Amino acid sequence: MKKWLFRLFMLGLLGYGAWYGYAYFNSMPQRQAQIPSTKVRQGDVVVRTFSRGELRAVRSVTLTAPNLFGTVQVTRMASLGSLAREKDLVLEFDDSELLSRIEEKQLELDQIDEQMKKSKADLAIRNNQDQVELLRTRYSVRRAELEVKRNELLSAIDQKKNLLNLEESRRRLKQLESDIKSRLEQAEAEIAVLNERRNKSVLDLNRERQRLMQVKLLSPITGLVAVRQNRASSFFVPGMQIPDIREGDQVQPGMPVADILDLSELEVISRVGELDRANLREGQDVLISLDAVADTKLNGRIKSMSGTASASVFANDPAKKFDVIFSIDMRQLLSALGADNAQIAKILATAEANRKKPVAANPFTLGGGGAMAQMAQAGGPAGMMAAPGGAPMAPFAGGQGAQVQGGQGGQGRGGQGGEAGGRGGARAGGAGRQGGAGSAMSALSDEQRTKAREIITKLAAGKSVADMKDNERADLQKKIVAELAKAGIKLPETFNPLMMMGRGGRGQGGPGGPGGMGGGIMVGIGGGTAGQFTPKDLEVAKLPPPPEEDSQLDVLLRPGMLADVEIIVDKITNALNVPAQAVFERENKYFVYVRKQDKWEEQPVVISRRTESTVVLSTGVQNGDTVAMADPNAKPGSKKKSDSKGGGGPMGSLPASGAK
Repeated sequence: MKKWLFRLFMLGLLGYGAWYGYAYFNSMPQRQAQIPSTKVRQGDVVVRTFSRGELRAVRSVTLTAPNLFGTVQVTRMASLGSLAREKDLVLEFDDSELLSRIEEKQLELDQIDEQMKKSKADLAIRNNQDQVELLRTRYSVRRAELEVKRNELLSAIDQKKNLLNLEESRRRLKQLESDIKSRLEQAEAEIAVLNERRNKSVLDLNRERQRLMQVKLLSPITGLVAVRQNRASSFFVPGMQIPDIREGDQVQPGMPVADILDLSELEVISRVGELDRANLREGQDVLISLDAVADTKLNGRIKSMSGTASASVFANDPAKKFDVIFSIDMRQLLSALGADNAQIAKILATAEANRKKPVAANPFTLGGGGAMAQMAQAGGPAGMMAAPGGAPMAPFAGGQGAQVQGGQGGQGRGGQGGEAGGRGGARAGGAGRQGGAGSAMSALSDEQRTKAREIITKLAAGKSVADMKDNERADLQKKIVAELAKAGIKLPETFNPLMMMGRGGRGQGGPGGPGGMGGGIMVGIGGGTAGQFTPKDLEVAKLPPPPEEDSQLDVLLRPGMLADVEIIVDKITNALNVPAQAVFERENKYFVYVRKQDKWEEQPVVISRRTESTVVLSTGVQNGDTVAMADPNAKPGSKKKSDSKGGGGPMGSLPASGAK
């Protein structure tokens, strides 16, 4: 019996111990629970927005494959990543077909010249024979007239014979004069046909020579060479690896083949959402941290922002975002990369020089996106015809001798000189007013333009530009420039005064324009200005050294590098602020829990500004107060219940907004 009671007592003691342990375990969270808190701070609050972007060059030039009316095959090209200086050779194409066509055209021209010489000689011989025959016939008429005067002494039959002889001689003279005139007109027509054939041959020959100048693509600015992918084949599937253009590849005319990236001035392009876009404006300060120089924060500003949002179908993020471009303090960036003062000065000087130059593609090439070139038809018998599709051609006799830029569209009429085509396109193009002969002449007064044309006409002495040799054209250009300078007329250095030697008329500009009659030549480059390389520049151009053989002091960073951008939206000075988790809301009223002695008291507050992480308070608390970052009155499992009844809860992360 005692043994049974002892066992029962021990069993009860064990059950009590188990119940006590269970109750103690359940009471542990309440005993150990602590309310997180923080201090109210007073100081400067900086509102920031973060983004991630990509480094790129501010200026770049796209070189496009020329239209050689034949196989466009790359024979030489600069190495990928090499630093090309101005007028360095970037790409060279095969010119064997062009040289063959030039020889054929030259042979055809020589044959026509020989035919013209023979026709003129035959015409001279025939004219001499006709003059002798005409003189004989006139003597016969005179003899017949003298015989008629003797009719008084002759019989009636002899008188009738003399009259008939006189009439026959006169009829024969009239017929001979008519035949001589017909033969002369026929011979002149044959010579005119040969002359037109010669003009066409000269045009074709000069066009082929002009295409020969397109064989070499030179760099218009100093920059990094970036070779494009060879997309000559129309076959393409997603995920397909497209190789870069290499020596020996064939490309299509007008296809972009290389880019020249000016690395002396860089910028960062990024995409931001619509909520961040509302807080941004041009000129705001930003802090840029490049992945390549992670320990250094660079100063910058918002340079420009897109007005509409866009989405890329190839990106993983389908949301539409706004493009934002940030400028970088280049001096600070170069210093962070370890460049000394001499290198910084050299790079900044390159940037300043490139900034003054018009950025456009090679003036002798075709292509889209700023490299679309068109030429209008030049007046005169040996003028230039614009090829289908806007192929660039050369201006010759009757037109001007140099290319100039025109506007993006439109047509205009001009008088004498070659300004009509360029000025007409420039007026309609708006942004392209600075192009064309009309742009160069528009800065002059009417009196100066008239004087300039008189000087050029006098020095040209009726000669055609197409018939001149290269040295003759150069000498004539120097004489014209000197005489214009004496007359107080100053033209741009890049303007060729020979372009004013033409008949004038109508010129039409713009991408795809058919071209019209006129002495002006217009090249529309999509709003850019095209520089012109001389034959000497093309002759002496050399490939830039490969990257491993060049110091490349100017290439300290390369486009495509990633960067973090910290945008400073606003800065509030001397403001009371707490974390957003410390502010609670109930019935559209805001309050905080302030610790006073050992209790948490509810204190109403007024919010001045708020961001995703910080709330600026105007009243309700003081600097140094301890506030709770969680509801101290909340019990475990009561959060859902209080929320369902509209009870107070922490604000959490709130979107950035303005003052309330």
